[in-house]
Amino acid sequence: MSDYSDVVLRDQHAEVLRLFLVGDPEGVKPFENPGSESEAVAHTLMIYAAFAVAVQRKFSPSFMFPQVVRYVADLRISLKKDEEEIDARVTENIIRAVLGDTSVDEEPTPDTRTAVMAELAVLDDLLPETVADEAGLDEFLRESVEYAHRWLATRQAGERASAG
Repeated sequence: MSDYSDVVLRDQHAEVLRLFLVGDPEGVKPFENPGSESEAVAHTLMIYAAFAVAVQRKFSPSFMFPQVVRYVADLRISLKKDEEEIDARVTENIIRAVLGDTSVDEEPTPDTRTAVMAELAVLDDLLPETVADEAGLDEFLRESVEYAHRWLATRQAGERASAG
């Protein structure tokens, strides 16, 4: 489990996410050399937030478990063409968790790399239907940043409560 106490989300994290989403190579550099653990967590959190917003736009509020299973199966089939592989169960569970399905809390926590690869595959797949133009990208980024701030505030509050 990561320590979120020193993580601060800044405008630069949102800008890196923007670069990443539009396919600019500069958007990958902070992941290759984040500088510190808290910076690595902040950048990874921004990717997670974008993933979560894209998933919520696709499935909420009326998602059903079979829809998630079908979506992940179709995604895995499309990725096979590109020789990429994602873990179906992990991908289904992280989607369901974002959508509020607490039954996945009982599942083992996946390793970070497996979860991030699933998030990136889903984000890459959903982004074209989620963001149609520059204004759509701006709105998507705004929602992602807000999601990341809420998520981080919840984790930091939990850490303070358990430490105190």
